[in-house]
Amino acid sequence: MDCEQLAPLYEEYALGVLEGEERAEIEAHLARACPNCTPGIEKARWVVAQLARMAPEAQPPQSLKSKILDAVKSSGNVTAFAKAPPKRAAFPVWAWAAAAALAVLTGYSIRQMGNLNTQLADLRRQMKIATLQSKALQDQLEIGRQVTSIMMSPDSMPLKLMPKDKNMPMVHAYLHPHMGVAITAEQMPSMPAARTLQLWSVPKNGKPVSIAIFHPDPQGQIEIVAPVTMPMNEIAALAVTEEPAGGSPQPTTNPAWMAQVN
Repeated sequence: MDCEQLAPLYEEYALGVLEGEERAEIEAHLARACPNCTPGIEKARWVVAQLARMAPEAQPPQSLKSKILDAVKSSGNVTAFAKAPPKRAAFPVWAWAAAAALAVLTGYSIRQMGNLNTQLADLRRQMKIATLQSKALQDQLEIGRQVTSIMMSPDSMPLKLMPKDKNMPMVHAYLHPHMGVAITAEQMPSMPAARTLQLWSVPKNGKPVSIAIFHPDPQGQIEIVAPVTMPMNEIAALAVTEEPAGGSPQPTTNPAWMAQVN
Protein backbone atom coordinates (compact mmCIF):
# COMPACT_ATOMS: atom_id res chain seq x y z
CA MET A 1 0.00 0.00 0.00
CA ASP A 2 1.26 3.52 -0.78
CA CYS A 3 1.22 6.54 1.51
CA GLU A 4 -1.98 7.93 0.00
CA GLN A 5 -3.83 4.71 0.81
CA LEU A 6 -2.44 4.64 4.35
CA ALA A 7 -3.14 8.30 5.21
CA PRO A 8 -6.80 7.71 6.29
CA LEU A 9 -5.56 5.03 8.72
CA TYR A 10 -3.08 7.17 10.68
CA GLU A 11 -5.52 8.05 13.47
CA GLU A 12 -6.67 4.44 13.86
CA TYR A 13 -3.03 3.37 14.18
CA ALA A 14 -2.40 6.07 16.78
CA LEU A 15 -5.47 4.95 18.72
CA GLY A 16 -4.16 1.37 18.69
CA VAL A 17 -7.24 -0.09 16.98
CA LEU A 18 -5.71 -0.80 13.56
CA GLU A 19 -4.90 -4.47 13.00
CA GLY A 20 -3.82 -6.96 10.39
CA GLU A 21 -2.18 -6.18 7.07
CA GLU A 22 -2.88 -2.44 7.25
CA ARG A 23 -1.09 -2.10 10.60
CA ALA A 24 1.86 -4.07 9.24
CA GLU A 25 2.00 -1.76 6.19
CA ILE A 26 2.17 1.38 8.35
CA GLU A 27 4.86 -0.12 10.59
CA ALA A 28 6.87 -1.04 7.50
CA HIS A 29 6.67 2.60 6.30
CA LEU A 30 7.71 3.87 9.74
CA ALA A 31 10.60 1.42 9.89
CA ARG A 32 12.11 2.97 6.74
CA ALA A 33 11.44 6.53 7.97
CA CYS A 34 8.85 7.25 5.30
CA PRO A 35 8.80 11.06 4.71
CA ASN A 36 5.00 11.04 4.46
CA CYS A 37 3.87 8.46 6.98
CA THR A 38 6.30 9.40 9.77
CA PRO A 39 5.06 13.01 10.23
CA GLY A 40 1.50 11.85 9.56
CA ILE A 41 1.65 9.37 12.43
CA GLU A 42 3.27 11.95 14.70
CA LYS A 43 0.42 14.38 14.00
CA ALA A 44 -2.15 11.66 14.64
CA ARG A 45 -0.45 10.78 17.94
CA TRP A 46 -0.62 14.44 18.96
CA VAL A 47 -4.35 14.49 18.29
CA VAL A 48 -4.85 11.34 20.33
CA ALA A 49 -2.70 12.76 23.13
CA GLN A 50 -5.06 15.71 23.39
CA LEU A 51 -7.81 13.34 24.47
CA ALA A 52 -6.34 13.56 27.98
CA ARG A 53 -6.93 17.32 27.93
CA MET A 54 -10.56 17.24 26.98
CA ALA A 55 -11.78 18.48 30.39
CA PRO A 56 -13.34 21.99 30.11
CA GLU A 57 -11.39 24.98 31.50
CA ALA A 58 -12.37 25.95 35.05
CA GLN A 59 -13.91 29.39 35.64
CA PRO A 60 -11.88 31.63 38.04
CA PRO A 61 -13.58 32.41 41.38
CA GLN A 62 -15.31 35.77 41.80
CA SER A 63 -12.91 36.77 44.60
CA LEU A 64 -9.96 36.55 42.15
CA LYS A 65 -11.75 38.82 39.69
CA SER A 66 -12.34 41.40 42.46
CA LYS A 67 -8.67 41.37 43.47
CA ILE A 68 -7.56 41.94 39.87
CA LEU A 69 -9.96 44.88 39.47
CA ASP A 70 -8.79 46.44 42.75
CA ALA A 71 -5.18 46.13 41.60
CA VAL A 72 -5.98 47.87 38.32
CA LYS A 73 -7.80 50.72 40.12
CA SER A 74 -4.87 51.35 42.44
CA SER A 75 -2.47 51.59 39.48
CA GLY A 76 -4.47 54.41 37.90
CA ASN A 77 -5.10 52.59 34.61
CA VAL A 78 -8.78 52.10 35.17
CA THR A 79 -9.79 54.22 32.17
CA ALA A 80 -7.50 52.44 29.78
CA PHE A 81 -8.59 49.13 31.15
CA ALA A 82 -12.25 50.07 30.86
CA LYS A 83 -11.87 51.31 27.30
CA ALA A 84 -9.87 48.37 26.08
CA PRO A 85 -12.04 46.34 23.73
CA PRO A 86 -12.86 42.93 25.12
CA LYS A 87 -10.93 40.17 23.49
CA ARG A 88 -12.95 37.47 21.85
CA ALA A 89 -12.59 34.25 23.75
CA ALA A 90 -10.26 31.92 21.90
CA PHE A 91 -11.55 28.49 20.97
CA PRO A 92 -9.91 26.36 23.70
CA VAL A 93 -7.34 23.74 22.74
CA TRP A 94 -9.30 21.02 24.43
CA ALA A 95 -12.27 21.76 22.11
CA TRP A 96 -10.07 21.45 19.01
CA ALA A 97 -8.70 18.18 20.32
CA ALA A 98 -12.20 16.92 21.08
CA ALA A 99 -13.37 17.74 17.57
CA ALA A 100 -10.35 16.02 16.03
CA ALA A 101 -10.78 12.97 18.24
CA LEU A 102 -14.48 12.83 17.39
CA ALA A 103 -13.63 12.94 13.69
CA VAL A 104 -11.14 10.09 14.14
CA LEU A 105 -13.59 7.96 16.07
CA THR A 106 -16.38 8.69 13.61
CA GLY A 107 -14.20 7.69 10.67
CA TYR A 108 -13.17 4.51 12.44
CA SER A 109 -16.79 3.67 13.28
CA ILE A 110 -17.90 4.24 9.68
CA ARG A 111 -15.09 2.04 8.41
CA GLN A 112 -15.93 -0.71 10.89
CA MET A 113 -19.60 -0.47 9.92
CA GLY A 114 -18.65 -0.90 6.28
CA ASN A 115 -16.64 -4.00 7.15
CA LEU A 116 -19.58 -5.41 9.09
CA ASN A 117 -21.96 -4.74 6.20
CA THR A 118 -19.60 -6.53 3.82
CA GLN A 119 -19.34 -9.51 6.17
CA LEU A 120 -23.13 -9.57 6.57
CA ALA A 121 -23.61 -9.56 2.77
CA ASP A 122 -21.13 -12.43 2.43
CA LEU A 123 -22.95 -14.36 5.15
CA ARG A 124 -26.29 -13.85 3.41
CA ARG A 125 -24.84 -15.10 0.12
CA GLN A 126 -23.42 -18.17 1.85
CA MET A 127 -26.77 -18.85 3.54
CA LYS A 128 -28.58 -18.53 0.19
CA ILE A 129 -26.14 -20.94 -1.47
CA ALA A 130 -26.48 -23.39 1.42
CA THR A 131 -30.28 -23.19 1.19
CA LEU A 132 -30.22 -23.88 -2.55
CA GLN A 133 -27.80 -26.77 -2.07
CA SER A 134 -29.99 -28.22 0.67
CA LYS A 135 -33.10 -27.98 -1.52
CA ALA A 136 -31.28 -29.58 -4.47
CA LEU A 137 -30.18 -32.44 -2.21
CA GLN A 138 -33.71 -32.93 -0.87
CA ASP A 139 -35.09 -32.94 -4.42
CA GLN A 140 -32.50 -35.50 -5.48
CA LEU A 141 -33.30 -37.71 -2.49
CA GLU A 142 -37.01 -37.52 -3.33
CA ILE A 143 -36.34 -38.51 -6.94
CA GLY A 144 -34.21 -41.40 -5.72
CA ARG A 145 -37.04 -42.53 -3.46
CA GLN A 146 -39.54 -42.40 -6.34
CA VAL A 147 -37.19 -44.29 -8.68
CA THR A 148 -36.68 -46.98 -6.06
CA SER A 149 -40.44 -47.32 -5.50
CA ILE A 150 -41.08 -47.81 -9.23
CA MET A 151 -38.14 -50.20 -9.64
CA MET A 152 -39.26 -52.37 -6.71
CA SER A 153 -42.94 -52.45 -7.63
CA PRO A 154 -44.11 -55.84 -9.01
CA ASP A 155 -46.40 -53.93 -11.40
CA SER A 156 -43.46 -52.22 -13.14
CA MET A 157 -42.18 -53.37 -16.53
CA PRO A 158 -38.36 -53.21 -16.76
CA LEU A 159 -37.05 -52.12 -20.14
CA LYS A 160 -33.61 -51.74 -21.68
CA LEU A 161 -33.27 -48.86 -24.11
CA MET A 162 -30.50 -50.00 -26.41
CA PRO A 163 -28.20 -47.33 -27.90
CA LYS A 164 -27.95 -46.85 -31.63
CA ASP A 165 -24.24 -46.10 -31.10
CA LYS A 166 -22.62 -49.17 -29.55
CA ASN A 167 -20.13 -46.91 -27.72
CA MET A 168 -22.95 -45.34 -25.72
CA PRO A 169 -24.19 -46.81 -22.41
CA MET A 170 -27.55 -48.53 -22.09
CA VAL A 171 -30.50 -46.64 -20.57
CA HIS A 172 -32.76 -48.53 -18.12
CA ALA A 173 -36.47 -47.78 -17.86
CA TYR A 174 -39.15 -49.03 -15.46
CA LEU A 175 -42.69 -48.47 -16.72
CA HIS A 176 -45.47 -48.46 -14.13
CA PRO A 177 -49.19 -48.17 -15.04
CA HIS A 178 -49.87 -45.54 -12.38
CA MET A 179 -46.57 -44.11 -11.07
CA GLY A 180 -45.14 -43.32 -14.52
CA VAL A 181 -41.71 -44.23 -15.82
CA ALA A 182 -38.34 -44.17 -14.08
CA ILE A 183 -35.21 -43.68 -16.22
CA THR A 184 -31.66 -44.44 -15.02
CA ALA A 185 -28.28 -44.45 -16.76
CA GLU A 186 -24.58 -44.07 -15.95
CA GLN A 187 -21.44 -42.96 -17.78
CA MET A 188 -23.45 -40.78 -20.16
CA PRO A 189 -21.46 -38.25 -22.22
CA SER A 190 -21.86 -34.57 -21.46
CA MET A 191 -24.07 -32.47 -23.71
CA PRO A 192 -23.86 -28.91 -25.03
CA ALA A 193 -26.14 -26.40 -23.32
CA ALA A 194 -27.97 -25.88 -26.61
CA ARG A 195 -29.01 -29.56 -26.81
CA THR A 196 -31.12 -31.85 -24.62
CA LEU A 197 -32.31 -35.45 -24.44
CA GLN A 198 -36.05 -36.05 -24.84
CA LEU A 199 -37.98 -39.19 -23.87
CA TRP A 200 -40.95 -40.25 -26.01
CA SER A 201 -43.70 -42.82 -25.75
CA VAL A 202 -44.32 -44.20 -29.23
CA PRO A 203 -47.95 -45.39 -29.62
CA LYS A 204 -49.06 -48.30 -31.76
CA ASN A 205 -51.01 -45.79 -33.81
CA GLY A 206 -50.31 -42.09 -34.02
CA LYS A 207 -47.47 -39.69 -33.32
CA PRO A 208 -44.91 -39.97 -30.49
CA VAL A 209 -45.85 -38.20 -27.24
CA SER A 210 -43.19 -36.33 -25.25
CA ILE A 211 -42.67 -37.63 -21.71
CA ALA A 212 -39.68 -35.61 -20.40
CA ILE A 213 -36.56 -33.66 -21.33
CA PHE A 214 -33.37 -34.18 -19.33
CA HIS A 215 -29.57 -33.87 -19.19
CA PRO A 216 -26.95 -36.12 -17.64
CA ASP A 217 -25.53 -34.66 -14.42
CA PRO A 218 -21.82 -33.69 -14.17
CA GLN A 219 -21.02 -37.30 -13.18
CA GLY A 220 -22.73 -38.64 -16.31
CA GLN A 221 -25.71 -40.06 -14.42
CA ILE A 222 -29.42 -39.90 -15.25
CA GLU A 223 -32.15 -40.48 -12.70
CA ILE A 224 -35.61 -39.12 -13.49
CA VAL A 225 -39.26 -39.95 -12.91
CA ALA A 226 -41.90 -38.72 -15.35
CA PRO A 227 -45.66 -39.27 -15.73
CA VAL A 228 -46.99 -41.28 -18.65
CA THR A 229 -50.41 -40.24 -19.95
CA MET A 230 -50.74 -43.09 -22.44
CA PRO A 231 -52.08 -46.49 -21.27
CA MET A 232 -49.33 -49.10 -21.19
CA ASN A 233 -51.15 -51.43 -23.57
CA GLU A 234 -51.15 -48.67 -26.23
CA ILE A 235 -47.40 -47.98 -26.02
CA ALA A 236 -45.37 -49.70 -28.72
CA ALA A 237 -41.95 -48.39 -27.64
CA LEU A 238 -40.00 -45.89 -25.56
CA ALA A 239 -37.42 -43.79 -27.39
CA VAL A 240 -34.85 -41.09 -26.55
CA THR A 241 -33.81 -38.49 -29.12
CA GLU A 242 -31.42 -35.54 -29.01
CA GLU A 243 -33.28 -32.26 -29.47
CA PRO A 244 -32.68 -28.50 -29.24
CA ALA A 245 -32.71 -27.02 -25.72
CA GLY A 246 -36.27 -26.86 -24.41
CA GLY A 247 -37.39 -29.91 -26.36
CA SER A 248 -39.43 -30.34 -29.53
CA PRO A 249 -43.15 -31.00 -30.18
CA GLN A 250 -42.11 -33.96 -32.32
CA PRO A 251 -38.78 -35.77 -32.73
CA THR A 252 -36.34 -33.98 -35.04
CA THR A 253 -33.71 -36.76 -35.02
CA ASN A 254 -33.74 -40.52 -35.16
CA PRO A 255 -33.94 -42.31 -31.77
CA ALA A 256 -30.53 -42.60 -30.07
CA TRP A 257 -31.97 -45.13 -27.56
CA MET A 258 -35.06 -47.32 -28.00
CA ALA A 259 -36.89 -50.24 -26.34
CA GLN A 260 -39.93 -52.17 -27.54
CA VAL A 261 -42.82 -52.29 -25.06
CA ASN A 262 -45.65 -54.16 -26.81
